[in-house]
Amino acid sequence: MAGFNVVNEPIRTVWLPVHYNAETLYQGQFVTLDSTTPDYGLKAWNVAGANDTTVDQVPLGIVIGFNNKTPVFNTTYKAEYGLSVSTVAAQLARDWTGAEGMWSKSEPALLAQIALVDPTTYIKGRIFNGTYGTACTVVTNTTADATGATITTATMDEVDVAGGSIWYCRSGSNMGLYRVSYSASATAHTFYLTWPNGLAANDTFVRVDLALGTCKGMFDSVGTYIEQYGDDAQYATNYIYMTVISMNLKDAGNEYAIFRLTPNNFFPVSRT
Repeated sequence: MAGFNVVNEPIRTVWLPVHYNAETLYQGQFVTLDSTTPDYGLKAWNVAGANDTTVDQVPLGIVIGFNNKTPVFNTTYKAEYGLSVSTVAAQLARDWTGAEGMWSKSEPALLAQIALVDPTTYIKGRIFNGTYGTACTVVTNTTADATGATITTATMDEVDVAGGSIWYCRSGSNMGLYRVSYSASATAHTFYLTWPNGLAANDTFVRVDLALGTCKGMFDSVGTYIEQYGDDAQYATNYIYMTVISMNLKDAGNEYAIFRLTPNNFFPVSRT
């Protein structure tokens, strides 16, 4: 699976032109028509600002493919991609295949087919740590706790998001179980709902900054995956709201969440 994909039926699709200014889009990427210049074409949906106060772009859909006659593959995002062109010569030099809908079969511009999204759309998204394809970091408990209330680790890259960080036990007597931490710490991670078995030194865990139900989340800068970590400082400036219904943190490199975007993501607020 490349990037994000819609997992509920029916999937509604549409063909749209890609932004004229040498825009590169990827299969599985969230895209938008910027509310300030929608006629210029599809762009990556970048979460640049708190989405309830400062965002002037809204998610339109997820890229399925392009009208390239011969698909081209990007090794970073493990997906088909398209690079837009604007001049007469560059458009006519393309080798394209006919799109559908309102677009002529002779249309030489780069078009992308997208799966439309709205607040009722369920989406499956990969979870990576920092870059596409980098598996979630595994951490080790360093101090035994018979009460099952506290995981102690070396200093983590980001502090817990209180009530918004879920933990999965990869090894130890709690293997296969999930718990949500309430601490805001990089070393001492505490739980109201304790682990049912005592925590031993060298038990291993994966933490992601999501929670079941409505929570804050972060995507990468081009909208192709969910970031594993998002500390309070980041969440104060760059985030989305999402309603998570399921997660799978069992397999390294294949971690994912199934979620909906909350309605406020679809109502832009101009930065000006």
